[in-house]
Amino acid sequence: MSERDLMPTMARCKEWLIYSLVFLFPIAGVSVRHWFSSIFVILVLISLWDLVRKWGKRPALFQEEKIWLWLCAAFFLSFLISSFLNGWGHLQNRALGVDVRYLLVVPLFLMLRQYPAAWHFLLAGLMFSAPILAAQAYYDVEVLHLARAQGPYSPNLLGPVAALVVVWLLSSWTKQGRLRWLLPVLVIAGLWAVAMSGSRGAYLGLLTMLLVWCGLCVKGWWRVPVLLLIIAIPVATYQAVPSVKHRVDGAVSETGVYFEKLMQGEHKVDGAINVRFEMWRAGWMVFKDAPFFGVGPSNYTEAVQKYVGKDGLPAAVAHHGQAHNAYVDILMSRGIVGFVIFLAMLFYPLYCFLKPRSQLPTTAIFGIVQIVGFSVFSITDASTFDKGNFASIYLLCMTVFLSRHLAEAKKGSI
Repeated sequence: MSERDLMPTMARCKEWLIYSLVFLFPIAGVSVRHWFSSIFVILVLISLWDLVRKWGKRPALFQEEKIWLWLCAAFFLSFLISSFLNGWGHLQNRALGVDVRYLLVVPLFLMLRQYPAAWHFLLAGLMFSAPILAAQAYYDVEVLHLARAQGPYSPNLLGPVAALVVVWLLSSWTKQGRLRWLLPVLVIAGLWAVAMSGSRGAYLGLLTMLLVWCGLCVKGWWRVPVLLLIIAIPVATYQAVPSVKHRVDGAVSETGVYFEKLMQGEHKVDGAINVRFEMWRAGWMVFKDAPFFGVGPSNYTEAVQKYVGKDGLPAAVAHHGQAHNAYVDILMSRGIVGFVIFLAMLFYPLYCFLKPRSQLPTTAIFGIVQIVGFSVFSITDASTFDKGNFASIYLLCMTVFLSRHLAEAKKGSI
């Protein structure tokens, strides 16, 4: 076989390798360690080789694509600037492996936009991910007798991932053909995994995403019964599942106690929720002393220690590695410069999805609910943008959804 005859075969093999990796990406990330990150890295390595081999031969990017990729690169640059200004150490070496992904998404995006069918393979993978999420939750709770389903990492990864899968599956109703009748079963499996995770951030994110999905996708008289169902499911789950009731009641009770004491001018608090409020207050104190470029990524613990005792700040705030709020964490670690870039990177795609939404609802909704979900998850967790699993999910899925959506938007048809 000549080299000319071999090239189409190699191209087809590469194409199916990429599609296979995208298909596998959502399936077992909460059950197999390094699953999300490994697939992301393999795709990036392929894209880097592709970038070198096809330098100068790629179709021009749309303006919206350029803006988002520049924002991702700028977010990585904010990591470098803040880290060097505050002294680069071993913590920054560890964080670099995560933050460099915001730069490496550029070649990944350039490659995946050339494979429009990646969208379909990602949706197909979601259908397999729901039963695996449910199986992992069953194994953790019923076999290992853990209080919360967590997989090899944390309930705060399993819960949000399950919540995203649930709403993405609902959004794919018109795309699944004859398989759509499996979706109710898969959605129930995903909902059970969310409930068993005990992640309150996942509960809040799921409810918010479902309300957004209902408002954007459900039309006519169907909207009222679907909205009632969205409200009824969490109420029924709260009443029927003791672990969910315990987690929700605990959050409500601790929040009430915190603000009651706050009204009395007290800051001595007990409980995870109340400590988190104090951690956010600590982050604000740190930010006010380093407003422009922050105190450096991963420096939360060291930075807040000198504020312990000031204005009643409890020592418990320094017993954690992050502020448990992505907005607070980025504001204090990268300053207002990094924070503005972060908000632009997160919410600019929302503008891209909403602008032509009336013509392209089936492509827009996937990216919209992803942004909504990550925005809400970030209220109670900083891991959404500073841990490898979450960063890989955000960047790869946004790449697939945004590139597909913009390609279809420019054509003017679905």
